[in-house]
Amino acid sequence: MIKAKKVIPHLDFKITVTFEDNRVCIIDMNFIFEESGPVIDPLKTYDAFKNVTIVDGIVTWPTGYDIDPEYLLELAS
Repeated sequence: MIKAKKVIPHLDFKITVTFEDNRVCIIDMNFIFEESGPVIDPLKTYDAFKNVTIVDGIVTWPTGYDIDPEYLLELAS
């Protein structure tokens, strides 16, 4: 499984992810506005969205929402 090593949030609810193989992808995360739940609803404000980080190679937010790096690659292509 490929791992993410860096993530940068953007004001337009996109993230730039650098993977361990040095691929860099921009992923549009606006799909979060179509979903709901206790871990995703807070991310609909940029103040919460921007707190994205990498935990064990997985893009993760403090709310507990995370996204598998391989799925992120699918979203980017």
